[in-house]
Amino acid sequence: MPVSLKRAHFMYSYDKFAPKDLTFQVHHYYEVLFFMSGSARYIIDDVEYSASPGDVFITAPGEIHSIVFTGDDVYERHFAQFDTDFLAVLSASLPERVEDAAKKHKISADDVKKYGIDALFSSINDCSLKRKPEYEVLIQSYIIQMVVAICECMSKSFAMPERPSEKIRKIKDYVSRNFTRALTLDEIAENVFFNKFYMCHLFKEETGMTVKEYIELMRFMYARKLYSQGKKISDIAALCGYNDYSVFYKSFVRYSGGLSPKEFFSLQTHADNSSPMHKHKHEPS
Repeated sequence: MPVSLKRAHFMYSYDKFAPKDLTFQVHHYYEVLFFMSGSARYIIDDVEYSASPGDVFITAPGEIHSIVFTGDDVYERHFAQFDTDFLAVLSASLPERVEDAAKKHKISADDVKKYGIDALFSSINDCSLKRKPEYEVLIQSYIIQMVVAICECMSKSFAMPERPSEKIRKIKDYVSRNFTRALTLDEIAENVFFNKFYMCHLFKEETGMTVKEYIELMRFMYARKLYSQGKKISDIAALCGYNDYSVFYKSFVRYSGGLSPKEFFSLQTHADNSSPMHKHKHEPS
């Protein structure tokens, strides 16, 4: 049965369901996902990781991520989310260690067992189900233990992302050099020397997203960078390659968890002084 517990500075969830399309997500807090069963790839920003039962993934605030299913096996997972306030209340050094660990993103199943991360998720789930006195205190202690274990593991061992095939690399390279202006599929195909329909089929098959979605993803990431550099929201659309603000808006909310550019950047600006667990829309991870 699904389990969910959401509080001001942390959240825990367990569920399993048939594979379905999941939207890209971006949070203003950390997320640790324990991939229990299924066949999928995990995308963080524009980097892909294979996802096998027993693997753990961690994403940092502001990193856009999604799961692309590659088979029909039932998807089962735990995940925990927490903000920096949750970490800092117990240790001044822990937020910095977690920030460093999150850059490495993936722990393989063998290391998950070695460091007891799977057992900690089981303990959190058990507490959530039984709800004995002080169960929330226990859950928080297990999450902290899990974070410490992840930091310890990541300082010694972590899994590398998948390398794209040469054909996919060529497509991504061309997009990355040209996404800040009007860009068509015909132009991309011509410059990477592929038939357009073959290129679109290949890209979708190997990455789980369409070429157009990849262009939008690159533009969303660039919009965040431009805003951090002090650019006005009214100027960002054109700088990202959009001639029409309404098109930019529709694309942006697809990757921002449903938030408008103004809402998203306002939340990003004030994330350190607010409780993001209540403000951001949650999608199933």
